[in-house]
Amino acid sequence: MRMKQITIITPPDRPGTVADIAERLAARGVNILQIDVSDDHAHGVVFLEAEPYDEALRALADSGYNALSEEVLAIQIKDEPGALAKVAARFREPQINIHAMRIVRRDGGWATVILSTNNNPRARVLLADCLV
Repeated sequence: MRMKQITIITPPDRPGTVADIAERLAARGVNILQIDVSDDHAHGVVFLEAEPYDEALRALADSGYNALSEEVLAIQIKDEPGALAKVAARFREPQINIHAMRIVRRDGGWATVILSTNNNPRARVLLADCLV
């Protein structure tokens, strides 16, 4: 499955940032499908998937957020020790760098993982057996 992710880099330690983003998207009729937020006191990072996607990007840009667009791949793997290592090892020899990887769901012995790389077309071929 091909999915697009929006990444927003924000100043650190700003209470209300997530509320502001969510409110601005809602005001434009954008539905947040998934959101992941972190703040390491150097900067905040918001990863989100939303629809309609193009409207989400416009709403964020109109609100002054620097929103970056990135295609991500969704895979399903066994939820067991070493499964993620096996996936990551597929990229070693072809020298594909993983930009981001997150487990987004765990259910019934399976894990759904989204990831982006520096070569998503090649990664898609390498992951053909587990793409969602």
